[in-house]
Amino acid sequence: MNLNATSPGRIADIRNDFERGVFLALYNSRGQRLHRLAARLILVIKHTLRGLLFSWPLYLLPLAAWALQARFLPLILALLLPGVLVSGMILRRGIVEDYATLVDGRILRAGYAGRLLFPGSMHG
Repeated sequence: MNLNATSPGRIADIRNDFERGVFLALYNSRGQRLHRLAARLILVIKHTLRGLLFSWPLYLLPLAAWALQARFLPLILALLLPGVLVSGMILRRGIVEDYATLVDGRILRAGYAGRLLFPGSMHG
């Protein structure tokens, strides 16, 4: 098992039982559980902000219709609902994929927040 800063290693890559036991002891430690919780929060915020930047008109249209006191506000909301649901599904998928790729089964070290926010710009 290679625990240096440049190659974090995943549990799936460990073949030796002793190394797997050491890895799991560290992986299941309180500090690592807190790091994984923080990583989930970071990914939720990252993908939510990215989704808002991408689909802000979708969320602005119902507010505009409400501000104009449109007669057909319920119809407008009903027509926008599928777009909001698709946007939520895309958001959730991005969070789950990033968590599986960048966090799950890994020991998180210093600097992991930066690697979660900008995965292509940093090594390790």
